[in-house]
Amino acid sequence: MASSNKIGFTCGDILLIPDFKEAVVLAGANGLHRPISRVNVMEVPDVIDWVRPGEFLITSGFPFRDNPDGITVMIPELAARGVSALGIKTKRYIEHIPKRALEIAEQLDFPVFELPASTVFSDVVRDIMERVLVQEARELSLLQSRFQKLSQQLLYGEGIEEFLQTLDRMLNNPVILLDDEDHVLLSPQAEQAVRQMGYAMNWSQLRDDSGLGVSFLTIGERRIRVYISAVNARYGNSLLLLLEWNQEHSVVDQLTIDRVGVLVGLEMINASARKEVEAKYIDQFLQDWLSGRIVTLEDLNIRAEACGCPIEEGQDLYAGLVRWISGKPPLKKLQLLVKRLRSGLKGRGVYATIVEGELALLVTVPYQDQVKGIVEAIAAELKAATPASGGCSVCLGSRVERADQVSASFQQARKIHHISAICDLRDLCVDYARLGAFQLLYLLPESEEVSEFRDRYILPLLDYDRKNGTTLLDTLKTYFKHNRNAKKTSAELFTHYNTVNYRIERICELLGIDTESGDEMLQLHLAVKLEEMRPAEGKREEAGTGFAAGGYEEKKVN
Repeated sequence: MASSNKIGFTCGDILLIPDFKEAVVLAGANGLHRPISRVNVMEVPDVIDWVRPGEFLITSGFPFRDNPDGITVMIPELAARGVSALGIKTKRYIEHIPKRALEIAEQLDFPVFELPASTVFSDVVRDIMERVLVQEARELSLLQSRFQKLSQQLLYGEGIEEFLQTLDRMLNNPVILLDDEDHVLLSPQAEQAVRQMGYAMNWSQLRDDSGLGVSFLTIGERRIRVYISAVNARYGNSLLLLLEWNQEHSVVDQLTIDRVGVLVGLEMINASARKEVEAKYIDQFLQDWLSGRIVTLEDLNIRAEACGCPIEEGQDLYAGLVRWISGKPPLKKLQLLVKRLRSGLKGRGVYATIVEGELALLVTVPYQDQVKGIVEAIAAELKAATPASGGCSVCLGSRVERADQVSASFQQARKIHHISAICDLRDLCVDYARLGAFQLLYLLPESEEVSEFRDRYILPLLDYDRKNGTTLLDTLKTYFKHNRNAKKTSAELFTHYNTVNYRIERICELLGIDTESGDEMLQLHLAVKLEEMRPAEGKREEAGTGFAAGGYEEKKVN
């Protein structure tokens, strides 16, 4: 790794000062890169309570005149406090520095200088602090120049990606932006570094394992330092990461990352606001398109272009609705899923929005291409985002070739969504072909013949349940839901297997049905589905001794 990145005035620079030409490094030469930010003079034994990180601590040895071994005890404490180095003037109060003290300093890479007896401390302070202040002035000037350049870049609307690219070149190291949802933006060098990892980085784990400041990452077989800074924005968990890839971080590099966090935060707020406005326009357009509120094809094309959803020629279009197997997520979660689908399937012809509280889809695929792969991708995104939901089905309307026909496909998708919920179809993709006979039942008009067929089976069970406080009809619905599997039925109803069999036998006895007859059981199944498909406002309600909506009077069942 290159080390040309100057990090301020260091311990090694002390030897370049004329007044220190006779100074000798007795231990800790590997720590001469440590930066020095101030000088402190120690002539009292309790100085350890007053030292600060980055100090070059000098002493005449007076505090150790009667106990030179006190230096041995003090060196680990100084290193732990972040003191950069120790300079001791020998010969006047102590003859030499204890050998054990030098051994410990060497182990800690803590520089220990032997200063000549002629050293004047006021000259030391002046010479070092002059150079420190000059170096700090240069760093402040460089920091200000960097901040101004990056501010101008964002001011002229070049965006976060260009911002990271400039920062990458400016610091000659990879830069990574990690937002609060663990979305990652990479500078050019960061993209190369991430590719070398050879696996998907667990960014959320990095956030949990690493605090702000200096941390470490393992990339391939290489372990590198990384400087982590919080982005100053309403996104409290957003982070900027500077990888020590090409050269060592300087203090001014780290300050740059800290300072530009403010700029990144403001740009993220602006970008988020723009996306929210754009998302509202897209939502309104998709909702109007699916619902058929855009009358002409010309208007449809104009609004599609304006919303960034151009309608291309040579595409098949499908409208759809998502049916959740074990309960629909709340509205806020659905809104997050819309964002995820738009982001995760960007460029694949999938548009998502919310219509009347349901997750609605518009899928476009080139002519003769299979829609199956797109549906599988949609389901995978939803499953990854809602692992506890029990999965979902994509209820897909018929294929249309013209954009102004999409509303017809959407109306079909709504019917399929309703029927698949009643029939508990759990296929990944449910279309009209998958509905089979249930599609025909849904399309039957509410005629006298249909009502008579349904009531012949349903009303006697309703009457029996009302009089006896039983649940024969609910048991029958669950029984057919599980394909006449008594064991699964008993598990869902939290009752005994034999109880389910008894109820089914009682139902067949009341209705005069032979359980061994496939035709008779099919008719019973169809009647149950017809009852389940009745509109909500047409459901029977118990009122007195009869059923208000059905106009049913008590009949004796033989």
